[in-house]
Amino acid sequence: MECGYDESILRLPGTAAEKQWLTEHLEVLSVRERIILSAAMAREPPQDMTGAVNCLLSLDGYEVRGHVGSYEALGELFLSEQCVPQDQRAYFDMNALGQAYEDQHPGLFIGNCYVEYPDSQPVIAYDGHDLPGAEAEGWSVRLKLASEAVPDGVWVRLPDYNEVNEDGPGEIRLALDELRVRTIQECTLLDARCILPCVHDLAGQYSDPADLIYDGQNLGFLLDERGQGSPDFLERFAAALEFESCRRLSDAVNIADGLSGYDVISRDKFLDNVTEELSKQAWAKGGDAVKGCFDYAAYAAALAEQQGYQVTDDEGYYIRKRDSPVLEQQQGGMTMQ
Repeated sequence: MECGYDESILRLPGTAAEKQWLTEHLEVLSVRERIILSAAMAREPPQDMTGAVNCLLSLDGYEVRGHVGSYEALGELFLSEQCVPQDQRAYFDMNALGQAYEDQHPGLFIGNCYVEYPDSQPVIAYDGHDLPGAEAEGWSVRLKLASEAVPDGVWVRLPDYNEVNEDGPGEIRLALDELRVRTIQECTLLDARCILPCVHDLAGQYSDPADLIYDGQNLGFLLDERGQGSPDFLERFAAALEFESCRRLSDAVNIADGLSGYDVISRDKFLDNVTEELSKQAWAKGGDAVKGCFDYAAYAAALAEQQGYQVTDDEGYYIRKRDSPVLEQQQGGMTMQ
């Protein structure tokens, strides 16, 4: 497998920040991502580090067909996808069929894989100014696995939908192939990183890599689902992680799965709601002079505390847990009646 592009990429013209970003990302590229990078670089080598950053950000647009290292295997793949009856398959010219598949889905053979190019040109995600953060990269956990045959190890990126959907070799299977083992149980966990900055010492939280993969997969699925498309899911999730002082991946998965059990509202929205309710009070009808004498923000903060809310560290949101014993004891007190 071609994967020796790191040095050539880091020699490209660019800024110190771009070089640092590329160095960090190249270090943890998974086996599957390196296969794609080989194809992407062969297709259109970047001319500078800005192009290299965009190249790495575009890897999700490629499709990797694992265990497909020849036109004959590509022809077999085409037949399996078209559900051609078994008794008819022997009459196809597999090499010619594979070449026909390539015409329909242009790509490149890399080792024992066929990498399909995106249908359209990748969107330029980086314009040379603000380097994207990890939260925009679509992964949940990266783990480094080693074997007796490959003691230095290789990286795996989660979530791996191929593994769940049984849709051919994906991140996990391609890594196991590279490690020359058949199961995760034959691997040793060398390192692990989580997309959530609050999760510390991830590798130390698991004695069995299979358990880490299970939780990493679930976190990835939950992040992709975004609470069934909730536009403020990430903000609510971050607030809940902070509220619970979360440090463990398994706890983060449980929090994401039970996010509906938290009330999260921005401080600005809470203040707007309070202001709207207070406008119905008799004294508020006395005009702006009267209302200007009232500290709405202080009242809203006191009311939020009375209702069991805590403010997040960035002071942007209020959050409370609905089954909190403290909340259940908060009866009476300040109201807007």
